[in-house]
Amino acid sequence: MICKVISTIDKYKMLENCSCVIVAVSGGADSVALLSILNCLKSRYGIRVIAAHVNHCLRGEESDRDESFVRDFCNKNSIELHVLRKDIKKLAKQTGLGLEECGRNIRYEFFNSISYGALVATAHTLNDRVETMLFNLSRGSTLRGLCSIPAVRGNIIRPLIDCSREEIEEYCSNNKIQYVTDSTNTNTEFARNRIRHNVVSELKKINPALEAAVLRCITSISEDEDFLSITAEKLVTDSQRNDTFNINSIKNAHPSIRKRAIAQIIKDKTGKVSPKYQVEHVESLLFTGGKTQVITGAYLEVKGDTLSFPKDENKGEKWCLNVTGELLEFPYGTARFKVVNKKDLEYTKKINKDILDNCFDYDRINGKLHFRSRIEGDKVKLSGRGYTKSLRKLFNEYHVPVYERNKIAILADDSGILWIEGFGSAERCRVYDSTKKVMIVDIGRILDAQRC
Repeated sequence: MICKVISTIDKYKMLENCSCVIVAVSGGADSVALLSILNCLKSRYGIRVIAAHVNHCLRGEESDRDESFVRDFCNKNSIELHVLRKDIKKLAKQTGLGLEECGRNIRYEFFNSISYGALVATAHTLNDRVETMLFNLSRGSTLRGLCSIPAVRGNIIRPLIDCSREEIEEYCSNNKIQYVTDSTNTNTEFARNRIRHNVVSELKKINPALEAAVLRCITSISEDEDFLSITAEKLVTDSQRNDTFNINSIKNAHPSIRKRAIAQIIKDKTGKVSPKYQVEHVESLLFTGGKTQVITGAYLEVKGDTLSFPKDENKGEKWCLNVTGELLEFPYGTARFKVVNKKDLEYTKKINKDILDNCFDYDRINGKLHFRSRIEGDKVKLSGRGYTKSLRKLFNEYHVPVYERNKIAILADDSGILWIEGFGSAERCRVYDSTKKVMIVDIGRILDAQRC
């Protein structure tokens, strides 16, 4: 099986230009096998392997048992381990999120905090891919949903994605690798477990090589999805005229490409994924003209041959101010800028994470400071991330409504962005060990009710 994992890693170029991998370890067979294999391959790929375990405190003593097992396994195999304990049920109630979404957010936030620029390896398998495809199919998924779980997504890699659960359990047995079993895996109250125990088992009676067959299907669908998405993205780019879109080429496109282009435009402009009915409604407006609300507070209008998002209803005006002192009033509040010696800050003890997110190296400022809203073409490489991203894509990723985007405060110098409200500092000016002076930005917001 190690050969298959090597083949998967190389096929998807998972470990190119990588020096460190964080392995998400639950204690189950899949994750323990992944950790074991990557630990064996670390010399081959020249990587550092770190294990990470999150105790969600959902299953009482069993959750603690899993944590204890992972600690013992890593200790015996001399593997560096980081553990986080979070009462996910309590946190989900506080945030209003579902248990699954809340747990996922906490996990990935924890994984990404362990080592700057590291990849995160999860133990998703071919079986998970099959189950996810069937689950999405049952919900009337688009082609993208039928592509199931990707082998690589951002900084997340899945080296076991082409391996079946049977192969993994056989690997553990042959190598005398112990693991724990989550008792909820047999609970058919969960939809995925019903698919695993009922649907998949019936389909395997028709085709015993179901996993291999579904993999061929997913591979073919993924290639088609990639082509269609690239075609739609090019159509959007070619149709864009600053903040508006010429609809003539979109109207003439194949319905499949046309709908994808519309969905892409709405997502780019609002940060939200549109439901099918909304996309189809906008599609009809291309031929009739008109106006519709695509999300709360954000409107799309088709007039003549132009599709636009009216500025007066969607977003605040752009603004830019020079920073000349410690206090600055801007359209949506006040900003305070304070410069302190780094040695006066107890970096890890007395400064909480929120304050650290609003700090940057004062001596790395180049030229004049500007406090402003976003501008077209803004890009940033945020501290703790190994890639540069446009603000448009960043705001889309975090679902920032289009009508809120010009309200987000940005601090920039003559070289570009230094800091973004809510996102932190750019990599080029983050606080390093060698930093001597630190600038802290503190924002005081005017409430919407007060502005009214």
